[in-house]
This record gives sequence, structure tokens and C-alpha cells, in this order.
Amino acid sequence: MDSTARRTAAYLVVATVVAIAALLEAGYGGPGAALSPVTVLAALLTGVSVALGRWFPLVGVVLLNATMVASQLISSSGLPMVGGAQLIACVLLVGNAAYLLPRVPALVAYGVSAVVPPLCLVIEGESVWEFVFFALILAPAWAVGVLLRREQLRSAELAALAAELHAEREKQAEVAVAEERTRISRELHDAVAHTVSVMTLQVGVVRRRQEPGSVEEETLLRAEGLGRQAVDELRRIVGIVRLGESATLAPVPSLDLLPDLVEEVRRTGAVIELETSGDASTVPRAVAISAYRVAQEGLTNALRHAPGAPVVVRVDVRPGEVRVTVDNAAPDQHAEAPVGDPAHGGHGLAGLRERVSVLGGDLVAGPTPDGGHRLAATLPTAVPASVSTTAPTAGAVPR
Repeated sequence: MDSTARRTAAYLVVATVVAIAALLEAGYGGPGAALSPVTVLAALLTGVSVALGRWFPLVGVVLLNATMVASQLISSSGLPMVGGAQLIACVLLVGNAAYLLPRVPALVAYGVSAVVPPLCLVIEGESVWEFVFFALILAPAWAVGVLLRREQLRSAELAALAAELHAEREKQAEVAVAEERTRISRELHDAVAHTVSVMTLQVGVVRRRQEPGSVEEETLLRAEGLGRQAVDELRRIVGIVRLGESATLAPVPSLDLLPDLVEEVRRTGAVIELETSGDASTVPRAVAISAYRVAQEGLTNALRHAPGAPVVVRVDVRPGEVRVTVDNAAPDQHAEAPVGDPAHGGHGLAGLRERVSVLGGDLVAGPTPDGGHRLAATLPTAVPASVSTTAPTAGAVPR
């Protein structure tokens, strides 16, 4: 039961109690008391007045005063001049009007109740002190109602102020996050994108000095293209971080772009075989991005640690999961040594394990019995709700 229903039930219970008290007072309140149609009607109207105070406070006050006046004027009613139950109901309704109504209507309710019944009593021969009695007995009820109303209004104002402050705090937090994202994107652009752009330009200058069609010229051309691709992806990531810019400069990695990745690596002279099975279009975006990154990491590691060795990339889309495997044979002993120190480990596998674990998958990397290496990842296609499918993803880092 909600608060409105509970309040209505409370009014009805009080109205019933007041009506029963008025009936008992009319029938057994003293000499000459007796139940009659008039007394029963007066008692019922007293209860109805209290019940009406729930929805129409001023109407309830007016009806009760009219009932009290009628009870006094009809001498055959059997009720005392002003019944005690009616007086209690009058106190309750004045306090109720002061609580539910603005100041002026509440004063009207108090004034009517403090003047009309004692006026009838004075007309019937009672002392003028009846005005003082009614004014004093109704004043505390009216004051309590006014105080309760003021506290309720203050509580509502405080609740509204608290909600406004909460909204302001959230807005300030959003502004702070946006500013921090802008700062991060600016640093990312200045520290990385600018440097890569300069490197790409320098590679282009050197390429144009080579003999057309030479191996050096083709190698530098591919390096220049990779540099531009890296800059485009960095700009896309910067756009996503800024939360307000369109990041469509580079396509989002997915299984559909895996053949392009394999073809790009083949241009370096590597022997790569791509095997796919299943419908890649049914794979969620976050899973497709991670699967692409696993294949990219495997190919990068194969080129770095096993130059000249054939590589097999397998992508198997099954019901409920995607399995990506990159196998490379033992390194070719006569192949050119990779650039850099092979013993110096990177963070590629650690980043992949974190990416795969977020999706609830497994990642296995290690040597094979024939002296080669295998990188295998199993990704469930049921993406957790907390994983964003549009978050920017960094490129593969050699292990």
C-alpha cells in the first residue's frame, strides 16, 4: 500500500471513529439523550465531514459547522447544544485545513469554526465567553497544521535542492571527464600522431630517391603506406576519445578485413595461408575486433621471431564461440634476422590476454612439437553487457 492509500485509509478510520463517538454521545450522552433519525443523521454527517477533509478540507469544515448549527437549533434532536464528538471533529478539520491549504483558506476555516458555532450558542443564551473558548481551543490545532505544512514545504524544497545539486555534480563530473578526454586526445595526437606523420614523410622522401621498381623502393612504399594507415587509425581513436568527433578515417578492425591484413603481410615476402569457416557476419563487433587483433598479433610475432617460416591463420566461427589460431613453423635459419632484439619481450601477449579475458575467452601461446609456435584464442560470442562494442582498440604490439 502506497502513502496515498495509507493516508486515505487513516482519514476513513478517523471518520468512522468520530461518527461512532457522535452516535454514542447522542444516544447515551446524558439526560434526554436518545437515538433518533435526526441524531443518527447528525452523527453520520459529522463522520462524513471528517472523511471529506481528505480531499476537500474547506468543504469538510463548512459541512461540519452546518451540522453543528443544525444540531443546536433543532431542540428535538436529543443532542447537547454542541456535542463533544463534533467539537473534536472541528479541531481535527481546522488543523487539517491549515495543513493542506494555503494561509488564507486556512484562516477562513479557522475563522468560520471560531465564530459560527459560538454565535449560535450565544443566540441560544450562552455566555459570550464561548467565542473565547472556541478561539482558544481551535488555535493550537490551526498552529500545528501551519507548522506541519511549513515543514513539508521546506522538506520538498530541500529535496528539490538536493536533486539540483546532484544533477549539478553529475554535470560537473561529465565536464571534467570531457576535459580529461580532450587533454588525453591532444597528448595522444601531439606525442604519437605527429611523430608518426613526420616519420612517414621522411620515409617518403627516402623512397623517392630510390630507383623505381627496386626492392628498396617497394619496401619503403609499403612502410609509407603503413605509416599513413597508423596515422589514420590514431586520428580515429582521437576522435572517439573526444566523444564529439566522427571517427571514420580508418575502418574499424573486424574479421571482414582479415584477408586484407594477410595480403598486406604477404607483400613482405611471407608465406601465409588463411583458412576460414563459419559465418563471420554473425559475430558481435567486440568479438570480431578482438579476433582480428589476435590474428594481427600472431602474424606480427611470426614475422619478428620466425622470418621465412610459413604461417597458417585459421578462423573458425562456431555456434557460441569463435576460435582464432595462428601457427608458424620453425624459423628459417637462412632467413634475414629480424630487426631488434628478439629476446626483448613486449606487451602484446599481455594486452591480448587482458582483451580476451574481458570477453570471457581463453588465450594460449607457446611452442609446438615441430619447433614452431602457436597462438590460439577462443572467444565466446555472448559479449558481456559491460563490454563496449565501439571502444577504440590499439594496434598489435610485438611480443
